[in-house]
Amino acid sequence: MKTCTALAALLALFSALAHADNLSAPAAEAALAQGALAWDVRSAAASGLPGARRADAGQIDAWLARGDLQALQAAVSQAGLDLSRDVVVYGDAGDERARALVDSLQAVSPGRVHWLVGGAAEWSQSGRRLDSLSAHAPVPQHLVLLGTETGRMAGAALRGVALEQVLALR
Repeated sequence: MKTCTALAALLALFSALAHADNLSAPAAEAALAQGALAWDVRSAAASGLPGARRADAGQIDAWLARGDLQALQAAVSQAGLDLSRDVVVYGDAGDERARALVDSLQAVSPGRVHWLVGGAAEWSQSGRRLDSLSAHAPVPQHLVLLGTETGRMAGAALRGVALEQVLALR
C-alpha cells in the first residue's frame, strides 16, 4: 500500500510540473546563442554541441539509482552548470536518461530546462558542427525543489520501484 501511495504522489508531481520545451536543432541553436548551456548526458561521447558540458556518467547513474536531490545536485555541480541560466539537455535521439533528467531538473528550475529530442545526431545531421567535449570547472549548486515540503526528489520515496516503471508513467 505504501508503494501505491508513493506512486500516486509521483504521478501528481509529474503532472504538476511544467514540462520542458522539446527543442529541434534550430531551436537549440537559438537557445545557445541566447546564452543557454548545453549538457551532454551520453556516456562515451567525444564530441558534442559547442561549449557543451559533459555529464559524469557515474554521477548520472547514482542519481538514476537513488533519485534524490543530493545526487542530482552533485551531477549538476560537477558538470559546471548554473541553473540560473537556461540549459539544453541532450543525449542520443529520444534518450530516456536525458528525458528523465530534464523532468527532474524542471522541479528545481522550471522553465529553464529544455530537451534536444533528436540529440547530437539531429544536431550534426542538420549541418551544425560538433566540437570536442572539454572539462568545465565545477559550479557548486544548492538545489531546492519547488512546491514540496520534504526537500527531496519524489523518486526517492519510491525505493524499490524500478526506473522503467517511473519512466513509463509519462
